[in-house]
Amino acid sequence: MNTNAWNTFIQDTQQLTKPARATQLIPKTAIIEIKQLIIEVLQGFLNKEELHMGLKVYIDHKLRNDMIEKMAANPPTLDCDLEEWSEQIFGDQKFGMVLIGLEQYSNAFAEKAATTVHPLLEMAGLPLHGLSFLFFMGNYGFTPFGIHKEATGEDGILFHLGPGNKQFYTWDDPKYNAIEHNSEVFHNISEMLPKGEVYALAPGDAMFIPHYVYHVGNTPEFSLSFVLDYINPPKDRFENELIKETSEEALHTQTEYTNPITLDTSFQELSSVIDYQSIQQKIAISFARKIMRLKSNGGIRRKSNMIRTVIPPTENFSIKGKKAFPIYLDEQDPKETLLFARGHRLMVKKHPMLSQLIEQLNKESAISITMIRQQMEPEWDLIEVLGFVQELLSIEAVLLEEN
Repeated sequence: MNTNAWNTFIQDTQQLTKPARATQLIPKTAIIEIKQLIIEVLQGFLNKEELHMGLKVYIDHKLRNDMIEKMAANPPTLDCDLEEWSEQIFGDQKFGMVLIGLEQYSNAFAEKAATTVHPLLEMAGLPLHGLSFLFFMGNYGFTPFGIHKEATGEDGILFHLGPGNKQFYTWDDPKYNAIEHNSEVFHNISEMLPKGEVYALAPGDAMFIPHYVYHVGNTPEFSLSFVLDYINPPKDRFENELIKETSEEALHTQTEYTNPITLDTSFQELSSVIDYQSIQQKIAISFARKIMRLKSNGGIRRKSNMIRTVIPPTENFSIKGKKAFPIYLDEQDPKETLLFARGHRLMVKKHPMLSQLIEQLNKESAISITMIRQQMEPEWDLIEVLGFVQELLSIEAVLLEEN
């Protein structure tokens, strides 16, 4: 990925605060690969049971989710052309599709997406609610749900994949920016267009939309775009959610019992009952683990899907780490080590060489199973070593290489 193009994009958006377009942020070879992975995403979605959750289908700007059953009965194949498949489903009708949470339907898409946007995280930082992805597909003209703004804190980067061009309009105006989120949508598009800023997007271009800016897209010819949601939550909401997550961690930092209070204890005196330093410590641990979970998954909110994988019957193989998905360790428990990999939490028995092994994987070094055994035995027996490797492979945190 072109680091210089990302650097220019960050500058043009004034550090992700203003709408801006980037030209050719995605090369043509990557467009082909991403389109193929989106077919895999669609297959993953259409194979699940709850088809009414996550996908919206519009025909002539009217919601038509009854078409999803037809799509499920005729899912796209990996060798198909999405435009031709769409014609089989919708004929010559003007249609639009919006699917959210792409990363949960394909580990391969999630890996490609994380790799694509990694320069963004290096330059702009990791948003505290992570990353999520959605796509738009069709020839629907203007966005069916009108001129709108995203949810609070959800900035978006739209990556246009084509094959047709797309126009994007924004209204970065104080009177519109001040309107409360989710309170007003505008459908008088033709009337408002002259007041908007227009951006022409060709395949490979990208568009940044801050969460407070009203916008609408226009896709007159069949095209596909995927969108990165870069989610920075309001501070108060984030703190409340973190407190809830801390309670679910079941952390224990002391064994003292609280004493009863007298009925005439004043509100001012109640503060002496609680150990605020202990609470702060627990929240700090929970926060650190939340960040390690996100970092281990390339910033993506949803953890990877578990897959079935079989370790070769002989020990003639190696595993190799992935640059986009570093593994993190939490050593606070005296008996077990908590690992974060692809957004998952794995508990393993403590081992003095574990941190060195993880460091090697994070450097993308290929490590043979023989070498791993030499490092980890006898503290870990063969079953524990193979179980550890199996867990990393089943969440696709490492690659398997047969020697």
